[in-house]
Amino acid sequence: MKGRSRFLATSLIVLLSIGVFAIAGSLQAAEMDQGAMAGQKAMMEGAKKMMDGNKIIMDIVAKKGIHDPDLTAAAKMMTEGYDMLTKGESMTTGGTMAEGQTMVKKGAKMMLEAQKMTSAAVTKLGPEVVRECTIALDSCTYAEKQIKEGALDWFFGGF
Repeated sequence: MKGRSRFLATSLIVLLSIGVFAIAGSLQAAEMDQGAMAGQKAMMEGAKKMMDGNKIIMDIVAKKGIHDPDLTAAAKMMTEGYDMLTKGESMTTGGTMAEGQTMVKKGAKMMLEAQKMTSAAVTKLGPEVVRECTIALDSCTYAEKQIKEGALDWFFGGF
């Protein structure tokens, strides 16, 4: 009888331990999912702000009658990156997580590269254009930070 109660006690302890670890694991996964969702939201907000800032820059340059091929190429790349990022984001919520994440990464990278090109092109156009585009460039810089921080949270599940 003594052996049976010891076996029963040991079995109960093992089962309770497994249950505790299972619950703790699922809670940790839920926290990571919330961090990932917040990161995804930050990336999308940053991407939207970057597109808005880029549009302002393009409007300012167009009003000045300047047609710069580098700026036009950067704007095209920015739009393609944004389209890819938004399509990838919608795929992650639709069930194709891996493919969607790949598209989001590629789209975000394109947008960040396009932003570097935009900044360089605006700088090349001279100090007057830089001065007029300062607010939009600052907005894009903040958006870049948001995209990068959101990407860290999204791809690594938050901290």
